[in-house]
Amino acid sequence: MIIWLASYPKSGNTWVRAVLVSYYFTHDGNFNFEDLSRIPDYPNKIFLEKNLEIKDIKDGDIYKYWETSQKKILERKQAKFLKTHNILGSINGIKFTKPEYSLGVIHIIRDPRNVITSIKNHLNFKSYEDALNYMKSKDAFIKGEDSARFAFVGSWRSHYTSWMSDQSLRRITIKYEDMQNNCDETFKKIINFVNRIRGINENIDEKKLQKSIETTRFEKLSSGEKEGKFNENVVIKNNKKVKFFYMGPKNKWENLLSEKMKNEMNDYFKGDISILKY
Repeated sequence: MIIWLASYPKSGNTWVRAVLVSYYFTHDGNFNFEDLSRIPDYPNKIFLEKNLEIKDIKDGDIYKYWETSQKKILERKQAKFLKTHNILGSINGIKFTKPEYSLGVIHIIRDPRNVITSIKNHLNFKSYEDALNYMKSKDAFIKGEDSARFAFVGSWRSHYTSWMSDQSLRRITIKYEDMQNNCDETFKKIINFVNRIRGINENIDEKKLQKSIETTRFEKLSSGEKEGKFNENVVIKNNKKVKFFYMGPKNKWENLLSEKMKNEMNDYFKGDISILKY
């Protein structure tokens, strides 16, 4: 069954992946970039039938294969972590996932005023206004290098509410800001949640978790990216890679956004900021 790592883009999903692969898939908790592939992005061609030609799948049609690909994962009878930026919803009556395929959800959220700076860089928008329009759009999507990697993202608001309002899946919701400000306790909550839904009755390996956290600090991830160890960058014109580990702790909207943009976002996301206590 699937354990989803679900988030709106640029909200900390890769950081959580890095800690989880270090804790669950290594002997000592020491992070290795190559291990990120143990928690792949979904949807992805690796989950499709081998005889299916990717060229025959039109952009946006990947939803037709959600159920069959997740059923294949279920048949393996093993817990499988998957990262996704997909909204939790339906396309033409086909649900993104169902309780019978999903063991649980690690849902990661981030202050939209800090998301926007990372989104602007990540998707190469020319202005903050363009980035904000994307965050408001119910039709927003992300497309990878082929049509199998197509996520229906939706707006920032509809994305987080879709996962948080669902009552059918076991879920823990984590704030990116808590990972920054109360790192140890936040990741302990995540590990305890994963162990509980997997039926693992054992205490957290404190030493291993500390190593997992220490070796996935932003500075180390950013340094590894500079050394060419990270291969999940968005590629734009002239094969230029967009920096993925962009600002980290320096990403503070209070210092980066214009007064006009601050006011516009504070007004538009007023209710969300209040609900999520930002």
